[in-house]
Amino acid sequence: MNSANLPEAILKKLIAVIKALTDVHSIYWIGIRTNEHWEITLLIVSKSYINDPKYFMGKIFSKMNQKVKIFSIHYTLNEIENRLTEGDNFLSLVLNENNRIFQESPLFLTGYNNHPIMFQRIQERWESRMSKAEYFNSKLDVSDDNYSEPAKLLLADQAITQTCAALLWVYWEYKPPVFDLDYMIHLCQNFSKSIKIVLPKHSFRSQRVYNLICHAQFNLNYKSLQHISIEDGYYASDLAFKFLRAVRVEGKKRLTELAKVHNI
Repeated sequence: MNSANLPEAILKKLIAVIKALTDVHSIYWIGIRTNEHWEITLLIVSKSYINDPKYFMGKIFSKMNQKVKIFSIHYTLNEIENRLTEGDNFLSLVLNENNRIFQESPLFLTGYNNHPIMFQRIQERWESRMSKAEYFNSKLDVSDDNYSEPAKLLLADQAITQTCAALLWVYWEYKPPVFDLDYMIHLCQNFSKSIKIVLPKHSFRSQRVYNLICHAQFNLNYKSLQHISIEDGYYASDLAFKFLRAVRVEGKKRLTELAKVHNI
């Protein structure tokens, strides 16, 4: 699905709302889905720094009357120009004419850098993230007389977060500035089939555990222990294991594709 599927009136309002909140240079769409509302992944180039992207995204959702929810990737114009000068494969994929929905002035774009050394870097960072995910998963599998369900949820959160980071790198060569799990999961929806494993389903248990995983750090620090059950911990652990296993297969296929692109 592309931006053409979004009704023109909604697109115009969205651009106007974004421009009202920040001094925009350009906006590029990355992905678009429709569920209870429109969900759109955008890359936004601003002339000044966005201090709190999560607040910015929430403000957009509110001003669009909760009909459009964005998951935005932010760069300043200076950052974009510097990255394009040095070469940035993520930007070379996103900043193209077909993705552009607003632009104040043209950018000097660079092509995709394909080389065996680049492939080696992608593979190394992929393996680094996956090894971290496997470490957290291994701790979930430990039987212990002393246990803490909130701590188990935090381990599941870290395992899934690192797996998402691996996906974002192997597909986009992108590392988000903030590791917010819900945000990263929605970014991964733009390219990954495996991500469906961790997305909340219609059942109460699924939605409850998804919320617990995404807020695991806060719950561990500030909530009582009683509101998280042993069943919640098992459910979260199972999600993390299944997700990692599926992503291993998906990532192997993606690396095979990249090897051809990078002349391996």
